[in-house]
Amino acid sequence: MTLLLLAPLIWIAAAVPWVILHGTLGKRHRRTALTAGLVFTLWFAWFLVTWLGMPDSYPAPLCPANVPPWWPSFVPA
Repeated sequence: MTLLLLAPLIWIAAAVPWVILHGTLGKRHRRTALTAGLVFTLWFAWFLVTWLGMPDSYPAPLCPANVPPWWPSFVPA
C-alpha cells in the first residue's frame, strides 16, 4: 500500500534528474549524461529499497527480525 501511494512521487523524483541531465549535459555530452543518469537511478533504487524495506510489524516466524539467515550482511535489510 505504501508503494501505491508513493509511486507517483517516486516516478517524479526519478524523472526530474533525467530531464535536468538531458537539458544540461545531453546536448553536448550524451554519454556523460547517460552515465550520470544511470548512476543516479541505481542509487535511487538502492535508497528506496533500503528506506522502505520490510515493515517491522510483518510476521517473521522463520526469519528473526525479518532477515533470512542466508541474507548477505553487506546488503541492508
